[in-house]
Amino acid sequence: MAFSKRHDATRVKTAYDFNAIFPYLMKRRSDSIVFFTELVETEPLLAYVREKKASGNPMTSFQVILAAIIRTLHERPELNRYIIGRRIYQRKAVDVSFVAKRTMTDKGEETVVNIHSDSADSYQEILSKISGSVKEVKRGKVKEDDKLISALMHFPRFVLRAVVRTIELFDFYVDTPKFLRGVDPLRCSAFVANLGSVGIEAPFHHLYEWGTCSMFVALGKNKPTPYVAADGSIAAKKMIEIKVSLDERIADGFYCARSLALFKHYITHPHLLEGETAEIEAGEDDE
Repeated sequence: MAFSKRHDATRVKTAYDFNAIFPYLMKRRSDSIVFFTELVETEPLLAYVREKKASGNPMTSFQVILAAIIRTLHERPELNRYIIGRRIYQRKAVDVSFVAKRTMTDKGEETVVNIHSDSADSYQEILSKISGSVKEVKRGKVKEDDKLISALMHFPRFVLRAVVRTIELFDFYVDTPKFLRGVDPLRCSAFVANLGSVGIEAPFHHLYEWGTCSMFVALGKNKPTPYVAADGSIAAKKMIEIKVSLDERIADGFYCARSLALFKHYITHPHLLEGETAEIEAGEDDE
């Protein structure tokens, strides 16, 4: 029996062309990874955050960037796909995961937060989900994925290897096992790392073979960065470097370029996140 239904996605029927054979030629995400980098001006974002704080609606730059990623994935659905079992699937919702520290110290424990968003979610609802999840982590709430990992790590190594292999086979041919659904943070649309918050630059990150994550977004330090002004002079603006690692099997290069341009546009024009869909062409100048 051929299995093609999954609990979180629907199978995408592709034409029998070069793209259809990609999952057989490039079997792993590490075979299919492409890298993008963007320098994004942050002064409009910082001004927006200050304005919201003054009006009694505090939020952080990272929360707005997360909201921009979620909005972009809703509006550019081909980025919200994954490949498993040599088949391509379209997610039914957007799930974004990120690492949060319980305390900002060397020994502060890390845990992964997952934000689940349906297409009906408003901007404020998305921000509330983000801030609520972070507050739970700061309060020390033990999450279900942490409990699961703790339980699994009590098994002997040969048992744990067998369990992981069995899950991988079931995932490949059938679906995500029920006990992992809504628990495993690597079954997400995108994984985001805010490395600038700990004072380091963004790396080009690998994609995980485990799970279904097709995109990794790394954020660097927000700092004054030199650029060439319109008159040819050298000036400086506060900018952040964003590096994206993407499974190229889910969408073509043009679609990805337009999607990243939209994401960048939302960061440089954050007020648009409160309203209707923005339209922007790949390569359009934000100046």
